This record gives sequence, structure tokens and C-alpha cells, in this order.
Amino acid sequence: MIAYDRLSQIIPADQALANKALSVSLQQLAGISTMTLPVLANTIANLQTTKDLPLISALTQAVPPAVANYISNIAGTAGTPFGVCDVLGIAAGYQVTGYFNNTVSTLATTNVAYLTTIYQTMNNVVGNVYGDPILGPVTIPAGLPAAGTYYPDQQSSNVGNTTSNVTVATAADVAFTGATDPDSTNPPPTGPGLIPVATTEIGNVVVANAPQVANLNGYFNSMANQVVSEHAYQAKSQIQFANLVANSATSVYSLIYSLPTYGTQTEQGGLAEFWQGVADQSTFTGQAIVGAMREGINQVRLNSAGIATNSTIPADPNPAVPQANLIAATYTAQQAANLVVK
Repeated sequence: MIAYDRLSQIIPADQALANKALSVSLQQLAGISTMTLPVLANTIANLQTTKDLPLISALTQAVPPAVANYISNIAGTAGTPFGVCDVLGIAAGYQVTGYFNNTVSTLATTNVAYLTTIYQTMNNVVGNVYGDPILGPVTIPAGLPAAGTYYPDQQSSNVGNTTSNVTVATAADVAFTGATDPDSTNPPPTGPGLIPVATTEIGNVVVANAPQVANLNGYFNSMANQVVSEHAYQAKSQIQFANLVANSATSVYSLIYSLPTYGTQTEQGGLAEFWQGVADQSTFTGQAIVGAMREGINQVRLNSAGIATNSTIPADPNPAVPQANLIAATYTAQQAANLVVK
């Protein structure tokens, strides 16, 4: 192909530029370099156009925003692009891992010491530390939250000629709620109950740590939204986890060969982020997954620079694969000589 500066010396510069522009444009057609001019002319002459389709002819872009939004809305995305992590992200820690880490760090700056004591007391109540949690009495020692003695809520029941006590609530239930039942045959609780005490303390924590509480509520709301949206997208995608085939060799090999391609999809919420999140990078396998994806990125960059690469994996296995004992397929020199007709 003649360069523009040389062509402009043969014909007028404006014609050379126009011819060069046409040449470059034509080269964008696949197979143009092996096509003869008559074939190209005949093909172009028989192409159909957008004649009498004024709305299509007036388009200034391949896919108008209204069309893209309509298709997206069919998929339930409200016109917003989404990636694989929007559908399966929780499995890779997408969104939730960061929120959990933020929750831990936020709690570290929040005074929940007394609330922790309340929860530990609850654990001791059901763990038979302060008495039988079923039959009672449960006695929470003085100095602890909701200190007092709690009996089960038992009421008399007459069946025929037999009178018996029916347990309506266990001693642990009463210790938690602090509820007083006038119909109970046992004494009323002498403490307020752990749940009312916890409720009051939670209110105190909210008032004393307003910024931290606002952040925590934001984290948990975001995690809940992620769960809800993933469930909706999975339904739209018709993913049925109960019908998935475990340990499918075909799927595993398909994944392996696709990893380099996945690695090039580095947009937020894309396949690269998903598989990097799923991979256990403390293991050889997990690190190999990440390495294979990085290979895909490197391959694209090398190809763009015109650098060819060759696999360094040996073509022949080492050690060699044992060969089958097959019948001879060639003649010896003597055997060939014996077959010659004299």
C-alpha cells in the first residue's frame, strides 16, 4: 500500500488524501485484502439500506438510551448496568465483607460494656448457671443486670377429677421477660427481666453513641439490600441452585479455560472481582486462579504491543506416558525383500 506522502507526489495532494482515506476505511472490512474489485463492487451494489425507514436512518448511535433502559428494565435492573457480583456477590464477600469489617471497627469505638454484660447474663441463665432454666428458680445475683429470683409461670389445670400444674412459661422465659402473671401458682419475679433491661440499655447506647449507631444502621441496611437484590436478580436469571450439578468436570474445565478472559473484566462487580473474592488466596489453588486471570490481562497488553508469546509448557509429558504394546506396523528389510515377486 502506497504511503500518503509518496502518493501525493504522484497525484494531487487532495486526491491522494481522499484515496488514502478511502483505502484505510475499506481495510476495516474483514476479508477485503483477498477480495477482487468486481466482487466488492457487486456486493456493495446489492446491499440493502435503511431507505423508507426514517426513524432508523435518523439514529446517531447504535443503541439509543431508551432502548437500552427498556431492555434493562425487562431484566429488573431499573436501567442500571449490573455485574456478576450483583447476582452472586455475597459468595465472594462483595459489599458485605467491607461492611462487616466496618462494623467491627465501629463497635470497637462504642461503649457497649454493660450491654455485653446483659447478654452474658442471658447466656448464663439458659446455661443453668443461676438455677434450672426450666423448673427454676433462677436467681440472678445482686450486682448483675436484672438481679432477682424468677420462677416458672405455672397454672392450675383441672382435667376430670385431676388437678395439675401446667407450665405456661419456663423460669428462663420469665427471667428474660420479667412478666408477672397473676394466675401463676408461683411467686412473681423479684427482678425486672433481662429483655426490658437490655431494651433500656440499647436506648442509652443509641443516645450516647449517635454517630456510631447511624453508621452501623447504614452498614446493616446495605447488607440487607444486597441480600434482597441478589435474590431478585437470581430469580430474574432463573438460577436454580437445587438443580446445579456438583463437581461437574465439564463446568470445571470450562471455568479453567475461561479464567484469563474473566481476568480482563476488571469493572467493579465484574468477573475478575468475583473470582478473586471467591478464591482462597492462602492456598496454591486460589493463588493459581488469580494468576490465571492476570495472565489474561498480560496477554491483551502483549498482543496490543505486537509481542507474540509461546507457551513454555512442554509438549511431551515427563515422565513419558507408557505406550501400548501394539502389533508391528512396518516391515523389516528382510521381510520386505521376501515379499518381492521374482
